[in-house]
Formats: sequence, C-alpha cells, structure tokens
Amino acid sequence: MQRVTGEPILSEEMAKKPAPAELTVRIYSALILVAVALFLTLTSLESFAVLIAFFIAAMAWEWGRLVRGTGFDAAFAVQLGATAAAAWATVEGCPGCALLTVVLGTIAVFIIRAFQDERPQAWWSAAGVYYAGFPAVALIWIRSDADYGWLAILYIFAIVWTTDSAAYAFGRWLGGPKLAPLISPKKTWAGLIGGTLAAGLAGWIFAGLAGEGSGGRLALLAIGLAIIAQLGDLGESALKRMFGMKDSSGLIPGHGGVLDRIDGLIFAAVAAGIIAWSLDPAHPGRALLLWP
Repeated sequence: MQRVTGEPILSEEMAKKPAPAELTVRIYSALILVAVALFLTLTSLESFAVLIAFFIAAMAWEWGRLVRGTGFDAAFAVQLGATAAAAWATVEGCPGCALLTVVLGTIAVFIIRAFQDERPQAWWSAAGVYYAGFPAVALIWIRSDADYGWLAILYIFAIVWTTDSAAYAFGRWLGGPKLAPLISPKKTWAGLIGGTLAAGLAGWIFAGLAGEGSGGRLALLAIGLAIIAQLGDLGESALKRMFGMKDSSGLIPGHGGVLDRIDGLIFAAVAAGIIAWSLDPAHPGRALLLWP
C-alpha cells in the first residue's frame, strides 16, 4: 500500500489538549463555517448545491492527496466531474441519474488508475468518487423537498454538529478508557456516549423549536445518526492511519482538512437519505422529520 508524505500521526503520548491560541482559531473557523453553511442552506436549493459543490471539489483534491500523494491528476478531474454532474442532476430532479453518474465515475477512476497502480490501490482511488458523491446526492435530494427540505438539512446539521462538539467536550472532560486507541488515540468511550446522548437531546429540542415532528422520534433518530456519524469519524481516522497521514489537508485552520471536518456528516447524510427513501421518496425532508 502506497504511503504518501504528510504530517506524521501523533502517538498517544503526544495527543494533548490544544494550546489556547489553537483552540481560538478552531472556534473561529467553526463559527465561520457554520454561518456560511446556514446562509447557503436557507437561501435556496441552488445556493445549497453551490455549498456542496465546494465541498466535493475539496474532497476530490484531498482524497487524491491522501491515497495517491497528489491532488491534481486525471483521477481528480474525473472524480470532480462525476460528483459535480451528480449534484447538478439532483438539483434538476433526477437523483437516479445522479447515482448512476457516481457509479460510472467510480468505474472510470478505477480504469484510469488500474494502468498505473496495483488493483487495491486503484480501488482506493475509485472509492473517493462514491465517498463524496453519495452524501452529496443525499443532502441535495433531501434539501430539494420544497416544504421540509431546508428544515431537514438543519436537523441533520444540528445532530452532527452537536455530536462532534459533545464528543470532544465529554472526551476531554471525563477522559477514561480509549474507544479505539490503535485508530484514534484521542477518542474515548465517554466521548462516544456523551456525543450520542447530547445528539438525542438536540433532536428532542429541535422538534420543540421547529414545531414539527415528535420529540421522542426525532431524538431516537438523532441517536442513530450520532452513532453512525461517530463510526464515520473512526473510519476516516483508520483510513488516514493506513496512508500515514494525520490530517487530510490544512484547508480549515484548526481543523485540518474538509474530510477531517465532515467525516461524520458523510455517513450521517447517506443514512438519512436511505431512511428518507424508504419512507417517502417523493418528499424526503418530510419523511425524515415526520416519519410514522
């Protein structure tokens, strides 16, 4: 397995609390990202698609940097083209076309890299297409619900952001046994449980503030999405460790790269999309919030 040059992974002994200056940068970066995300989400479906397009472009670059050691090459161009086309197709009301585009893009990247890499390495390059494409399609599709789409996206954001923040806070505050020390030495069981319970509370509060849906049901869904989000976080940590990198890039001050920041959202978005599709594919936002 090819290993790329990047910032070395910290050992458990080096995984210390961030310095005050670093924490300040982290907070300011998070606030700016949240403000931009909320503004573009609430403005329109098209502006939300622009937000997603920015993230999938950054993800394509970071994925190549992670698994191939270079961000700009033919595989990057194909991944970016396929995921951008899938996002556009979803905005135009054809999520099935979007999913087909992601699948074809995955195959295309594999073929391109198969002439240059061993088969496992080529598949890792190809995986970047669906890793970025599927959550992008899911989020835009949910947002496309004219009546409940924007609210459903806010719900997903609230759950993932609460999970990340609470897991970080509880892990630092309580410490205790490590969740997966060989994968991510900073994560603890206290963080996992605290993040999950905080997400459940956030789901219940969201229902009350929005005046939509059952508090108990949205809390239960939030707990499920929180667990999935944290598994996604662990999955990306394992991937970075496999390729010998600590951060996918330095695009977001204090947070690392885009992949580092939205790893939980990627998995939660796909799960939310599957749930919405199984309940009411004609009204995905409504299905997610008002499920029976």
